[in-house]
Amino acid sequence: MGVHAGHAQICGNWKAIDSVRASSSFPLMPIRRMVSGSVCVLFALGFAVTAAGEDILQNLPVGVYLQKRTEVGADQRKAFGQKLGGAIEDMNNSVLQVQGRPIQANVITAASAADAEAIWNSLLKIKGAAFCVRKDRVVVEFAGKDIDTALATKTTYELKLMPKPSHVRYRVMAELLLVDQADYMACNALFEKYLEQRAGDDKRTASEIEALVQRFKFGKTLTLRHPKLNESASKFSFETTPDQTEESGCGVRYHFLNPPVFRDVPYVKATLEVSTNDSGFSGNATAPDAKLIQATPYWPVNDVKIKELAAQITTNKSGNDAKASAILAWLAPGKNLRYTGVTGSRWGTLKVLEQKFGHCWDFSDCFVTLCRAAGVPCRQVAGWLFGSSGHVWAEYYREGKGWQQVDPTGGGVLPCGIYHIAYFTSEDGEMPIVYLAMPKIEIVETDYAK
Repeated sequence: MGVHAGHAQICGNWKAIDSVRASSSFPLMPIRRMVSGSVCVLFALGFAVTAAGEDILQNLPVGVYLQKRTEVGADQRKAFGQKLGGAIEDMNNSVLQVQGRPIQANVITAASAADAEAIWNSLLKIKGAAFCVRKDRVVVEFAGKDIDTALATKTTYELKLMPKPSHVRYRVMAELLLVDQADYMACNALFEKYLEQRAGDDKRTASEIEALVQRFKFGKTLTLRHPKLNESASKFSFETTPDQTEESGCGVRYHFLNPPVFRDVPYVKATLEVSTNDSGFSGNATAPDAKLIQATPYWPVNDVKIKELAAQITTNKSGNDAKASAILAWLAPGKNLRYTGVTGSRWGTLKVLEQKFGHCWDFSDCFVTLCRAAGVPCRQVAGWLFGSSGHVWAEYYREGKGWQQVDPTGGGVLPCGIYHIAYFTSEDGEMPIVYLAMPKIEIVETDYAK
């Protein structure tokens, strides 16, 4: 994901580099590299299940794609088995795309459970626990350039090597600029330049940052998603204590009297504890304010073309669920809009519909606009897609039930669930998000029974 205009790697801000060789216990084929957030979470993943020797790369879930699979010959299998202390029956090196990020999965089927245990223990001495997983006779080693424990953990869940939790609570540690007004097309660029500056701090980067900073108006406030909007309340804390807080609709506005500055730009260090569930649904059934179907400068609900398009898409659809589903289906990438263009873009709804392409913020803007034009209360949501990058999505109101998060970028094919970490929400389209550094994310609690 990339840093959507002020995020960090908004919906897929990844840089492809061909023929990257990654450190691994086994030979790797060329893969592609994606720059992503540093994410810290460790699991010890050793347990037994039934269905010994099953092919875990069959029947892959939505968002997971097998790019290439190379079978390892008998002589190599024997040599690896001797090296790792267990007999190997079958082995392949495969490259997967997991929600936009590449990861190498070296899949070993051992001759017996005892052999698998020996191989797994040998690999644990080389790899971190999150990068080496055992499922009965199958042992999987994850590798690749710039992969992190979050991507490995997500892949483990998606390949059903470990049960996926129904609820997850995350801790996000982020440095966020205090922006009053943003040039949204410059947010991602500014974030990336900050990363370059911290890595090398050359004069050209400093000059580029100075030029980008002129496209923003900075202040002393930060607005975050209201802690009560999620099923389990979020908890926010700051290294610099805010002197004022103000609740407003879906957000809480924090004011900092003397915030720290980095090269004359104010920012705060925030620790955000946010809970997610496997449905993306929160059950606040209170009827939404009428303004949530109204036009704003970012969502031109009253434009004649928008009205006509929304009516066309939702013809014969009644109820918010049916209308939202129809709009999501219309937004499916490659159908009416292509997912391409400038990383972290926010072109504006009318321009996106005219040019027929955009990135995640663009898809979200189109969804919110079309939903409101169809009479469906809707607002924008942003945060982080665990194991991927910064992201922008949306939520609409289900009559008499509550708020349902959806991901317009995938046309709703990728459901919002435990990976969508929401800590920004906007009812009018104003949502300036600029990270000063890559956020760190860790899992603090999982639940399988709620």
